[in-house]
Amino acid sequence: MNMLRLEFYKARRKHYWLIVAAMSGMQALWLIWAFRRIDARDLVQGYLESLYQFTMLNSIVLPVMTAVLVSRLCDIEHKGSALKVLFTMQPSGTLFDAKFLCAGIHLAAAVGFQIAVILLMGHVKGFGSPTPTADFVLYFGSQLLCSLFLALFLQILALRHVNQFIPLAAGLITGFLGLMAMFFPAWVMRLVPSAYYGLLSTVHMDWDRAAGIVTYYRAPFPVADCALLTTALVILYWFGRKSFVKREV
Repeated sequence: MNMLRLEFYKARRKHYWLIVAAMSGMQALWLIWAFRRIDARDLVQGYLESLYQFTMLNSIVLPVMTAVLVSRLCDIEHKGSALKVLFTMQPSGTLFDAKFLCAGIHLAAAVGFQIAVILLMGHVKGFGSPTPTADFVLYFGSQLLCSLFLALFLQILALRHVNQFIPLAAGLITGFLGLMAMFFPAWVMRLVPSAYYGLLSTVHMDWDRAAGIVTYYRAPFPVADCALLTTALVILYWFGRKSFVKREV
């Protein structure tokens, strides 16, 4: 916890929260634009549509936001070869954990802000259905899990390479692949980390081309996909932390 507080102290003038606010604000504006004209049918399924919209946006926006956030968190250690000094003052494993937790707190705030925006939109527009508390809980957990996996992957890259363009480029590519993978079968989506934003969603869409009607509906939570991503997260954490601890600087 002391190392985590130190990370926030080092970040006091880095404006990390501004990055989160800017990207989250852009998503909120998208939702406001999407609901600028809404009929009675859309009001009834307003909460489900909002969750679906944010899920699709997350597959593009959150990988980019995570890449920017993580690269700035790790870049400060590369400047002036600070790792050499830090490794003499604290265990390298705690530095790895503190940075991961710091990024996770920022990402949890971003997902929490999305839920707050949906609730506010539902209050303003008057969504007809009751507030789906269970859907919000599953949404928060699944979207945060995907974001943590990406943050861990990008942190390993950011700590390994002095050139922070590498994690930034990885975040951009991951965001692009996350969007494209959703047009392919589920087995293809499972190969792309950012596609799990959609895979773990409990809200699906059915489009009636002839009638021009979009229907949003609930689907069972994909426990197998969640377990697969959680296992990959644990393995990646073990590998990344072990590699960082053994690193010579």
